[in-house]
Amino acid sequence: MLSRIYILTILFIFSTSLYAKNLIPIEHFSKHSTFHQIKLSPTGKYIAAEMTNQESKRIVVVINRITMKTTAILGFKGNEAPGYFFWLNDERFAVNVIQKFGSLDRPSPTGNVYAMNADGSKKKLIFGYKTKGGMLINPSIDVMRVLNLLPDDPKHIVISSIAVNKSSSKYTEALRLNVYSGKTRRLAKSPIPNGQFVADNSGEVRIVMGPVASENNKIVIYSRKKKGEDWVLTDSFYEDDGGLTPVSFSLDNQKVYMKKSSVNAPSKLYLYDLKSKQLTFVAGHDIVDINGIDKDRDGQVFAVHFEPNYSKVTVIDKTHPLGKWYPAMVAAFPNMQVKITSTTRDNELMTIRVRSDKQPGIFYLFNTKTKSMSELMKSKPWLDQSRLAQTDAFSFKSRDGLIIHGFITIPKGEENNLPMVVLPHGGPHGPRDYWTYDDDVQLLASRGYAVLKVNFRGSGGYGAKFQALGYRQWGGNIMNDITDATNWAIKEGIADKNRICIYGASFGGYASLMSVVKEPELYKCAIGYVGIYDMDLMFEKGDIADMKYGQNFLSKVLGDDKAQLDMFSPARHVDKIKADLFIVHGEKDIRAHYDHALLLKKSLDKAGKKYQWLTKKKEAHGFYKEENRKDLYQKMLTFLDKNIGH
Repeated sequence: MLSRIYILTILFIFSTSLYAKNLIPIEHFSKHSTFHQIKLSPTGKYIAAEMTNQESKRIVVVINRITMKTTAILGFKGNEAPGYFFWLNDERFAVNVIQKFGSLDRPSPTGNVYAMNADGSKKKLIFGYKTKGGMLINPSIDVMRVLNLLPDDPKHIVISSIAVNKSSSKYTEALRLNVYSGKTRRLAKSPIPNGQFVADNSGEVRIVMGPVASENNKIVIYSRKKKGEDWVLTDSFYEDDGGLTPVSFSLDNQKVYMKKSSVNAPSKLYLYDLKSKQLTFVAGHDIVDINGIDKDRDGQVFAVHFEPNYSKVTVIDKTHPLGKWYPAMVAAFPNMQVKITSTTRDNELMTIRVRSDKQPGIFYLFNTKTKSMSELMKSKPWLDQSRLAQTDAFSFKSRDGLIIHGFITIPKGEENNLPMVVLPHGGPHGPRDYWTYDDDVQLLASRGYAVLKVNFRGSGGYGAKFQALGYRQWGGNIMNDITDATNWAIKEGIADKNRICIYGASFGGYASLMSVVKEPELYKCAIGYVGIYDMDLMFEKGDIADMKYGQNFLSKVLGDDKAQLDMFSPARHVDKIKADLFIVHGEKDIRAHYDHALLLKKSLDKAGKKYQWLTKKKEAHGFYKEENRKDLYQKMLTFLDKNIGH
């Protein structure tokens, strides 16, 4: 009998060891993507790529497409990183520089734009801060937007320039920029503050438009036929249900593509006729906003992207030399998101990004002449897609009848009655969850956990009305939507009602703590990662509270009802919490200020509540260093296994 037990024990240990060895290593999820975006030069001779180097810094490299050898590298200092980048001409490219202090921070513009030749020569700041003797002589942050690349003039482009860090409005300028020297010549000045310019296909700045704050945000459109002429008020109207954002001129220079937002419906694409002043519908979706607009090198719109549940692309002109390829590419990559990311001037070569719930991203080179496709780069080449879990879309009716959408990921080989982690997204207003690859999701699924994501009311991407439903409801109806989604998974038989945890970052961290305050019997544990835990502190600490715009935003989305703000502050109601807690924060976090974690800790200590605590001194809003990401993942898995593991 003893020998039989001994043998069974050895077999169990051996099988467990084999199972552990077969797990996808944590490092595969904690490691940053290698490649992020790539762009072909106009001739196709070079590829510019944003990548993460061995020091985990974002850089831009230039690669000779034929030899695939690096010809130049552009690095950045401190918290700077490359934002959008583009080719200026056949030999020169430009990079907008952003700042990012944590992995979950929204990038903030620096205003700086660097240009460099493909061989690494003639590197220069061509737009942004100007210094003299080390002294800043242009203290405002002016953001550049390209209006026309002037393909027949390799030395110049047409841009707009507007300040983004001043409390007072500034009148936008249209400039002709020398891409080698950085010298500018003014082409136009907006007749209204913060106006948005549109240049036609020849580079003439002919339209400027925007809301007038002093007239209840009435939208005005000014136009002129050519440079030097005075601006003429062409149209004005009150958009009670939204606004207009110019995109580009049509090919005949007689119409302007406009993205029209609405209070009662998601944003859609229209054509505005300058003569008749009529808007004609082009493309849109009944549930979600436009998620992307494809334009060719000349600024012509040829496709619009939507993300209702899975990826959807609408081709505007099926005869367009680029748009006509979309149906074939979508068919070639079924159940994937396909997007053309760059092309050569003659449209013979194009780069395509393909990604999905199990694929972080693969870049391909497609030759339209030979109709051949070759793989260029993978975002995370070490991941085995066949071992990852599938994510499916779902929807349900909330307790008050609102249709809510979300995504559920079930571990491979599993079906029902699973331990589940609810993963609310950050924001909450603006961001939303998409059907896409997610390190957190796949890590958890690889360890046997179902993962639920929900686009609760207040999320972005579903129109202004849906987003506004979440205002002043952070601890109210938003939490109800998360609870209802959790109960949906239980009712569907996916989740074991006795093994559910909730984990989120930023607002998701708030939602995790607030959920276990409101639903103490539903969740066994909660992980608050760089979260917000006190409403009053939101108005006092952090980079949002430091800005006038931020204060106005907080008043709009949180309100000033003191009793409600108290009710919606999880740090003030820790006595109601029964769940096991794990609190994680970066000590340099200024978005969800570190003081939130310290205040929550003080409240938990006072109430005699036990909790696990993890902070990193040099991390900010989300851990960036790979070793810190790995440490978090290891501790998180141990915590989950203790509470809801198999």
